[in-house]
Parts: sequence; structure tokens; C-alpha cells
Amino acid sequence: MTASEPATVAAKWGRGRPRWRWIFGLLGLAVAGALLGFWPARRNYYGKRDRVEQRLDLPYVAGSTDRKQQLDLYWPRTDAKPPSDAKPVPIVVFVHGGYWSALDRRWMQPLLGAHGNVGVALAMHGIAAAIVGYRQYPSIQRGDDSLDDIARAVGFVRASCPTWGCGPIYVVGHSAGGHLASLIALNPEILRRNGVDPAAVAGYVSIDGIFDLNASLTAFEPDQVAVLRQLFGPDASALSAHSSSAYARAQHPRLLFLDSTGDAQVCRDAFHRMKARMAAAGSPAEFVELAGLGHNEIIIRMGMDDDPLLPSLLTFIR
Repeated sequence: MTASEPATVAAKWGRGRPRWRWIFGLLGLAVAGALLGFWPARRNYYGKRDRVEQRLDLPYVAGSTDRKQQLDLYWPRTDAKPPSDAKPVPIVVFVHGGYWSALDRRWMQPLLGAHGNVGVALAMHGIAAAIVGYRQYPSIQRGDDSLDDIARAVGFVRASCPTWGCGPIYVVGHSAGGHLASLIALNPEILRRNGVDPAAVAGYVSIDGIFDLNASLTAFEPDQVAVLRQLFGPDASALSAHSSSAYARAQHPRLLFLDSTGDAQVCRDAFHRMKARMAAAGSPAEFVELAGLGHNEIIIRMGMDDDPLLPSLLTFIR
């Protein structure tokens, strides 16, 4: 190498470095763009929430400061202040899941959009939504406390409807919320003991729930079984009393059971057992399977362009 060659090589490298930085910068932008496009909360919540009205952290139990006893209200923007002669807006009381334990109505909302995406999706289609928090294990030791919170939320919504402009009330639950919603539907005593007329609810939807607690025990880990027995047990008769299947009958409120074909096996089995149990009782309840969705995916996809859940809910409500 001549004396001039090192300078020549350095000059070439100096000219090349900005080009490589530019290329890496473009690659970084491409990766960031791809991740942004995949980001579920952008697709189902943040990109759409400005199209609806929101009122967050509304307490539904008088005097309570527990944020678990609050709800987030989503309202169709065009009907935020309906005129006196407008048709009342249907409203969904949505009960999230989480294995009856300490998850939240805004569980993973910054990343997955859950569960504000449910409110936004419904409100964008002319249906109001109250995304309900409720107390869960271990802050409570009785599943009846969760049920009572949900019943109180329904009562609060019913009492607020004349002011808000809402009409028919529907209760929709996913996973553990699907169990709780179906139990409230089939055991009207839960609403009555909380001062709510069962006739105030126009219909119920259970998504990916379980309905026979005794039959489902074998599918859970020992620590999960312990939680279930603490909340709804301790023995078989107590678990049965908190199982929706125990209240199967021919006459009940409108009731829709939805399940995803990629759901956890315990929920798939529960869906088919409940379908057979309700049919044997002469029930007109509807059972619909949505193809290719996983247990959490069915809720996370709600509000996305390829959402298969929302059409079923809209058909049932409308």
C-alpha cells in the first residue's frame, strides 16, 4: 500500500458512512412502521376513540371510592345529546374477564386496546357501552361480591338512562365475565337482591365463558382451583349454585352464547355442554361459533377491520 492509499481508503469510508447510516435509518423506520401497523391498540382503540364520546371513571356505587366500582362510558358522538324525540340509544354493560382475579377494565389498554376498544367499537355503530369494573379476588373472598357489583352497575345504568338518553340495556361478558353475565341472566335473584328489576335487561351475551364450575375443575391448575373454591365453593353444591347450567330452563331473558373455535378447551367443552343442557331444557337461547379465534383474540380484534365478533353483537342487539 502506498503512502497515499490509506488516505484514499479513509476518504472512501468517510463517504460511505453517511450512506450506511441513511440505509439503517430507513430500515429502522420500516421496522417501526411495521410494528406501528401491528400495534393492536392503534388499530382497535387509539385510532378510533376520537370518533365517540367518553366519560371515564364514573362511580356506580354511591359513596364508594374503589376504582373497581367504576365504569367507563362510551357514547355515539352523533347521539351524545339526543333530542327529546330521538329514539333511545341501546346500551351494553360490558363485563371483562380475567379468571375472577385482579385484572381490570383497562387491562393492557395501552398495548392491546382492551377493553376500551369494546366501547369504541359499539359506540361507532350507534350503541352506547358501559365498560364495568368490579371487585375480584383477592380483594374479595366471595364471588357473590363480584356478582353484586355487576348488578349494581346495571342498576346505576338503568337509573341514569333517562338522563343519558339510553333505552334497552344488554349485559355482555367475556371469559370469567361470560360466566358472570350468564349466571345473572339465568338467576334473577342476583339482580333482585340488589334492587334491580330483572325486566330492566333486554338481553345477555356470554363470550367464551364456562357454565358448570364442577365440570371445569379438572381443567385448572391447583392454585386456580383454590381460587375458584374460595370464591364460589367450597363444595360441589355451592359450585353448582354458582353455575349457569344449574338454572337452565325453557323461559328466560334473550340469551346468546358465543364461542371462538380457537378457544381454550375448557371453554369449548363448556360451550357444547351448555348448548346440550339448554336444548334439553327447551331453551330458545342462541349458540354461535366464530371460526379461527383464540380466547383473548376474540376481544382484542373487536373494532379492527376484520372483527368477526361485532356483527354478531349488532345482530343480537338490533
